[in-house]
Amino acid sequence: METQAVTIQIFGRTLKFNCPIDEVNALNSAAKDLDTRLTNLREKSPQITSDQLIMTAALNISYELTKEKEKSNEFSDRLKMLQQLLDSALNTNN
Repeated sequence: METQAVTIQIFGRTLKFNCPIDEVNALNSAAKDLDTRLTNLREKSPQITSDQLIMTAALNISYELTKEKEKSNEFSDRLKMLQQLLDSALNTNN
């Protein structure tokens, strides 16, 4: 897999990564999102340290990911149930 050197800015820090070429846009988008989250947290809580801000942002992102996984699992379960209902209906009519 071919990679590309990518330089991103997050919370005033410059970071360099090697990233698969087809993932560069996603990395830049993620970096921009994290930078925005950290900036917003800093504005809301100027007294907390950068480490606390980073941990808070990480916890918020992890929480959001957990909720999205739960939604995805619920959706998958509903799809399985509908598939079973369709299979049952088709088998009953045959």
